[in-house]
Amino acid sequence: MPKQVCLGRPALAFNYGWNSSWRLCYILGQDIMKRACKWALNIILGLVLCAVLLAVLIPTVFSGALAIVRSSSMEPAMRAGALAVMLPVNAEDVNVGDIIAFDPPWDPDVIVSHRVIAVRYDEQILFDTKGDAAEDSDPYWVPARNVHGKVLFSIPYLGYAASYALRYVRTWLGFVTLVCIPTAILVGGAVRDVNRSQNVRLKRLNRRLERQQRWKRQRRLSN
Repeated sequence: MPKQVCLGRPALAFNYGWNSSWRLCYILGQDIMKRACKWALNIILGLVLCAVLLAVLIPTVFSGALAIVRSSSMEPAMRAGALAVMLPVNAEDVNVGDIIAFDPPWDPDVIVSHRVIAVRYDEQILFDTKGDAAEDSDPYWVPARNVHGKVLFSIPYLGYAASYALRYVRTWLGFVTLVCIPTAILVGGAVRDVNRSQNVRLKRLNRRLERQQRWKRQRRLSN
């Protein structure tokens, strides 16, 4: 008579282990998703606050100006949608290689930010400009009186956020939505993380003290 082998318990053990592994993966996945969402939210809120601060502080404190890059003529130095930060500059201080913002003689209704490739000193200072992505220089020399300022730097993708912030931050609802709420969320999250890390350290310290006390009791009993 052939032997009968009971497969009930091993099968149950296998199923239990399989379910436990999937449960562990599910918990780890949830934790990773929470962390990713938290970091993404912090990055978005931080960008909004940066846009608001730049839009408010630079024009008032540093007498500068902000401009949204709307074309790709200066890529890769300044990409479309970037926020360009400009400061006033004397025409004598502009050098070849600087990026200036000016009213172009061929289209005075817009402001263009191009790089200076040559400077000519005649009765007035003239600048020959060119976009980094263009093959040819601009068709006309730019007189010094048309220059608004020198572009110090640009922040990619922040131009549209700054435009939205400038439009709504001057109202109470916009100030609360764009400044107060993001600041409260970022500060509250930072305080919670600090408290959580302190609690973890306290728990580790308590466990270490408990192990030391247990070891001392065992040593006394052995003596």
